[in-house]
Amino acid sequence: MMKQGLILNPYEKESVLMPEVSRTDLRGIIGKLVSVSDLSRGMASKIIQKVGQDKEQYIVVKNNKPEAVILSIEEYMELMEAKEDLQLLQLADSRMKNYAPEETVSHDDVLNRYNIKEEKLDELMETVEIE
Repeated sequence: MMKQGLILNPYEKESVLMPEVSRTDLRGIIGKLVSVSDLSRGMASKIIQKVGQDKEQYIVVKNNKPEAVILSIEEYMELMEAKEDLQLLQLADSRMKNYAPEETVSHDDVLNRYNIKEEKLDELMETVEIE
């Protein structure tokens, strides 16, 4: 097997394909699997308590297939913010790649075109909250 121009012996092959961290993570994931039937047998409140207090996550399995994930509201909100940040970054990257200076319009030209005074913009800026 080749890795960046090096020939690996068979013992190195396993560690490249599945590093130690991944094997450890897989063992941890097995403990986080919960079946739909276990949830319906009264484990739901115990699991939700662990999720809320300890920030643990669980994978809900139905018919031996992962169907859903249970995680805290805080973690969910962080994921949604990260997703939004990624989408904005991709949009900015796309705009930078497609930037054509000859197609831009200056700030002053926009104000003149729509008959907007700089003072009016300053007034409006005081009412706008920018994150």
